[in-house]
Amino acid sequence: MRRINFDISSFFNKQSGGDAFGSINLSDYASIKNGTYGKLLKSYYGTQKKSQSVSSTTETNKKNQVDLDSNGLTKMKKEADALKTAAETLTSAELWKQEQGEYNKDKIFAAVKDFANQYNATLSQSDKVSSKDIAQTVGYMTNMTNTMSKALSAVGIQVEANGKLTVKEEELQKADMGKLKTLFKGVSSYGAQIENKAGEISRDAVMNSSIYGSNGTVNSSLSGLFNKWI
Repeated sequence: MRRINFDISSFFNKQSGGDAFGSINLSDYASIKNGTYGKLLKSYYGTQKKSQSVSSTTETNKKNQVDLDSNGLTKMKKEADALKTAAETLTSAELWKQEQGEYNKDKIFAAVKDFANQYNATLSQSDKVSSKDIAQTVGYMTNMTNTMSKALSAVGIQVEANGKLTVKEEELQKADMGKLKTLFKGVSSYGAQIENKAGEISRDAVMNSSIYGSNGTVNSSLSGLFNKWI
């Protein structure tokens, strides 16, 4: 398409001995007459409005993310996901495979310590968020841990008064591997139950956020989190 160069001021600048249209290029005039120029203007301003709309949406999403972070829910989900992963490691059959009749104790003990650390981090973060759903799920998790406190203590995992776990290194090293395996391996084990609760906490963190925008769609600041578990 030929580029149109037209200065509307030419309508108002009379030339000596000529009329108001004396300086208008006839092809430009034809473009105005058949509506081409008007269409170009509409297209230009339409693009400007679209750009402004995208900018406005971006700013809104940034604000939603700030609100989410200020409520501690982003970190809550992160800690819960880390606990779920740690529990999955302990419940996996791969971890408990024996080679020549021996467990890989170093790997198992490292997994136990990671589990305890992530469990404690999840509890700490749950105290920083205001959510009845999360509080209830965390309550179920800590009640379960308290119920299993004697069994955990027998393998070197102490349940403290504040609900957190402390790994007693020497006791863990001397623990009966059969008892440790029973606690963590399998779908009905203590480890599997904590894994399930960690997953619930993660989902609670997302559902307690402002998932839906004013237009009924999922906010982009949360869609990444949401898609990880649906």
